[in-house]
Amino acid sequence: MFFVVSSYSGVVSTESFLRTGEVASRLGVSRQHVVDLCKQGKLPHIMVGAHRRIPEQAVISSSMTTRESWSDGKQQSLWLHAALVPKLVNDPDVVLGIARGNLDRQRDNGSSRSLAYVREWEAILDAGVGRAIQALLDQSDHGATLRSCTPFTGVLGQDEVRSIKKAYREVRDSARSV
Repeated sequence: MFFVVSSYSGVVSTESFLRTGEVASRLGVSRQHVVDLCKQGKLPHIMVGAHRRIPEQAVISSSMTTRESWSDGKQQSLWLHAALVPKLVNDPDVVLGIARGNLDRQRDNGSSRSLAYVREWEAILDAGVGRAIQALLDQSDHGATLRSCTPFTGVLGQDEVRSIKKAYREVRDSARSV
């Protein structure tokens, strides 16, 4: 026996439904990002037991905006994390101390999903500054997902974060207007 719970308020047709992994592959994003879009109500889905199923038509219609949004978020995150590199090089003990403290808090409060990233970040930090820099600047989808669970919160001040985000938006917008 299984239950179907729907958060999709539209008419359900006989169209095909896709698993989150299939949607992630089509959109070029992580599976977790698809789950997050479903939870945020940005991607219609039904629940089949504990599994989300997304109407194929919804994936086709949201394909472009999701890719652009994901790409934009990845790039801004990359800019923010790149700004950490000089701080990490100049004062590794302080920066790594902040990161390790954040990881301890994430481990205490985290879900099973985030615990995997806590362990991965711990291994990265244990491997040294060079490996941490490599992770901060990794442009792959996995690197972007890893940065989304960053332990470096608090290393940059609020004014620095605002300034970097503003500079990023200016560069992005000027590139779009060309």
